[in-house]
Amino acid sequence: MFELKISDLNEASKLSRNWATHTISLLDPGIDRCDFLEIKLPEANKNGLLQRYFFHDITSQHDSSFMIFLTEKKEAILANPQHIQDILEFTALLQSTDKLLVHCHAGVSRSTAVACGVLCQHGLTPIEAVKHVVSIRPQAFPNRLILRLFDEILGLKGDLIVAGTEEIFSL
Repeated sequence: MFELKISDLNEASKLSRNWATHTISLLDPGIDRCDFLEIKLPEANKNGLLQRYFFHDITSQHDSSFMIFLTEKKEAILANPQHIQDILEFTALLQSTDKLLVHCHAGVSRSTAVACGVLCQHGLTPIEAVKHVVSIRPQAFPNRLILRLFDEILGLKGDLIVAGTEEIFSL
């Protein structure tokens, strides 16, 4: 199994350059064009690969707990099946010598959900995947929409959603 790290945006810049062979950046839409925030986006090292995905950390268009302030159109951009399919293609050939970094803004929701899905892609059960993610990122609180999308695409029959929501609190 490949080595996995999950981080926030600040830590990701260093890890992507100095540690990762593969980096998945899960970013807020518009953050790459935001001049008023001093944010350094991760870059891959000379031998590494990096994929960036832009969607908000929300579970529906009506998620009132989230205020969108970085998109010009002021609309929510949700994770979708194409994002998940692209991530699965990017991580499909990971080998035991590879080092995967998955990060989002805080390293809590989007990144932990994606990490769970990728671990399931590589043979872990949903419960094993969640336990592994929590062991390396104790503050994990996986995004339910992303869990659902991975669950559907990987044919996990709802097990990833249950493991990532109910199981995580009983660990």
